[in-house]
Amino acid sequence: MPPARSVPLVQLPGWHAVDDPPGISDLAPDLGGLGLDAEAGWKAQVENGDAIRSATFTFATAKEAAAARKRAAGDDYQARLERAFHGVTVGHGPGTGLRLRVPRPTGSGSDTVEVYLRARGRTLTIVELLSARGFDPGLRNRILQQISR
Repeated sequence: MPPARSVPLVQLPGWHAVDDPPGISDLAPDLGGLGLDAEAGWKAQVENGDAIRSATFTFATAKEAAAARKRAAGDDYQARLERAFHGVTVGHGPGTGLRLRVPRPTGSGSDTVEVYLRARGRTLTIVELLSARGFDPGLRNRILQQISR
């Protein structure tokens, strides 16, 4: 993963930008056979234990970005995310989005992780929303709208 850009993908009042090594590019669907031109991580945003993480991939064509997003719509991608997070899918979000319940690394309690993919032109952006109580729908929509611009 290349170094993160010096700013977060979305900027929200009251949230703080932090470095996010190693990033979330590993959450991408299978990109094999697609013309990937560039990959960029972003600083994460954190606030009261919640986090927003993101990575953007730029493809040779808009058709390849759309193909990458389509690969994420399959059951194999959902199963891969469940394995990666050691969680279970508890819902589907708007567009290409999954909501998972995942155990905390400390072993005490669980969190909600939401993963969304947005294709725009030649780019595909992956966004992870992490919260103990789940993201407020209004905030989620605002974040996804900012990413879709």
